[in-house]
Amino acid sequence: MTEVREIAGPETDPVGSAPLDVSDATQSAESITPGSVLRRTREARGQSIADVVQVIRFSAHQIAALERDDYASLPGATSVRGLVRNYAKFLKLDATPLLAQLEPAVPVPEADVRPPSNMGEAEQSSIAQRVPRSVVVIGVVLVLLALAGYGYLKLDEDGSLGRQLRGAESSPAMAPPASVAASSGVPVLAPAPTVVAESAPVVAGEASGALPFAGLRVEFDDRSWIEVRDAAQKIVFVGEYPAGTRQNVEGKPPFQIWIGKASGVRLFMGERSIDLKPHIREEVARFTLE
Repeated sequence: MTEVREIAGPETDPVGSAPLDVSDATQSAESITPGSVLRRTREARGQSIADVVQVIRFSAHQIAALERDDYASLPGATSVRGLVRNYAKFLKLDATPLLAQLEPAVPVPEADVRPPSNMGEAEQSSIAQRVPRSVVVIGVVLVLLALAGYGYLKLDEDGSLGRQLRGAESSPAMAPPASVAASSGVPVLAPAPTVVAESAPVVAGEASGALPFAGLRVEFDDRSWIEVRDAAQKIVFVGEYPAGTRQNVEGKPPFQIWIGKASGVRLFMGERSIDLKPHIREEVARFTLE
């Protein structure tokens, strides 16, 4: 007896409506992966992998591996997510759903967060650590400048008497040697001259009918200072005198004479008047009188 068997037809669905195409289902699942979405969008825009490389600065090998969803060829989860984000931005796509699809295949490692071992035991930083180094340097420089200025002023004060005794003619406003000596407590080298009071501006000897003084005579029409040295370089007359003062100067010529505010002083050698105008520079006269 001949056995008749029914030849099975193609696999059908449970209700027998149509056969199932397994290859179509596989292709449908692959079409929604991040790599395939990026690849299709790039191709639809008519751009090559080289065009993508020029903009997002990833290598062509990395972009090709991403489009194949070959995450094992890419260097770590952070790099993969960064590549997807930049690639989607280049193609003007929303990267959020693509990154969400990456989560099962490329999970982000959890950060290893540990509390500090010395929590609550941190030492207080010193003032030197809290203050910037530049502020410290500026402070040191300012202190050094202040010390240098104080030293210069002190030296200038100590040396002012010697400079004035040398009669620097370029400093008409310099205090006269007599006033400096009085303020500093240093005695005047020459004996203090006898000054005729303003109420009696007559040279001693003239009232008694004696002969006029034949030496050097100084008359002050305004307050001024003067220094006179004789031939032996000895100071024979020095000081600051008020208007109306007349004084005979003893000593052997030639005389070296310094006069401050020379316009208020008259000088005589015997009966001869000495013209001071040619010797005045900025109200200071300095000259030698034979």
